[in-house]
Amino acid sequence: MTAAAGSARLPLCADLSRAAGEDPIGTAPHWQEVTVLELDVPVWARVRDVAGWTAEQAGVFERLRGKVEASGAGFGLLMSAPDAPGAPLRVRHYAVGPGGYARRDFVSDRPQDDWARGLTDTLLEPANLKGWAEVTPPAGPDWHVCTHGTVDAACGKYGVPVHQGLRAGDVRAWRTGHFGGHRFAATAVELPAGLLWAHLTPDLALRVARRAVPPAEVRGHLRGFAGLPPVAQVVDRELLVQHGWAWLDAPRRADVQVDAEGWTVTLHHGAGEVTGTVTARVTPAPGLKVPGSSHKPEWMDVKQYHVEWS
Repeated sequence: MTAAAGSARLPLCADLSRAAGEDPIGTAPHWQEVTVLELDVPVWARVRDVAGWTAEQAGVFERLRGKVEASGAGFGLLMSAPDAPGAPLRVRHYAVGPGGYARRDFVSDRPQDDWARGLTDTLLEPANLKGWAEVTPPAGPDWHVCTHGTVDAACGKYGVPVHQGLRAGDVRAWRTGHFGGHRFAATAVELPAGLLWAHLTPDLALRVARRAVPPAEVRGHLRGFAGLPPVAQVVDRELLVQHGWAWLDAPRRADVQVDAEGWTVTLHHGAGEVTGTVTARVTPAPGLKVPGSSHKPEWMDVKQYHVEWS
């Protein structure tokens, strides 16, 4: 028997996650800032190739690790293919603010391989941005859909049609490199709202992008709001369902206290005279086992949550 004949293709992790009924809430990363690098698809692999980094590139990530350890504030890095291949390096920088994240766009005449400079100037030394040309961001959302099939086949199979469907529906959508959560393919980051989505189809993604569906109908597709820590994302989703899409316009921050049985989440929302505080109790629900990848046989435990209001 040949090796090819003896090897069986693993099922896609996204298919098994859906079949298990996994609730994706609380799986969004917690980002205070996000930098989007516009890089051609072949450059994505070079950014991910740690062994091939220059000393400068390795130094940037070492400094970023130190920043996170010192402040506890995470950051997001997205790689999105530009509309014009081979275009000079362009970056979009987001920082948590009202309505999700505040966005600034910068263009340069640097080659895309100078991507480390984009990270340094947006996340580490923002004073350097005076050397870039700042341009006014376009209105409306940007959908970053993971289509990185070489990292996980599920993202290629499910992400590509969602990206194409959004663009066909006149939604600004970007082919984006891996940002975590293959088992939620098709998965997307919606900015500036700061929402991460799971198990999208082309039709569903378009309806969510247009806010043409009540949040209650898509609650099982929301991974969370990246401006909050994971457990607070669970509470934030319930408030989105209660209040509708307008909930996303409010600034939100959370205090989380943990004990042996679970978490107490105090979520502060609003600004100025229109403010409020909500407290909820989050406890573990029965967990699940799902595969973390379509390319490896190992399965992992995933958390599920239950919310009670104070």
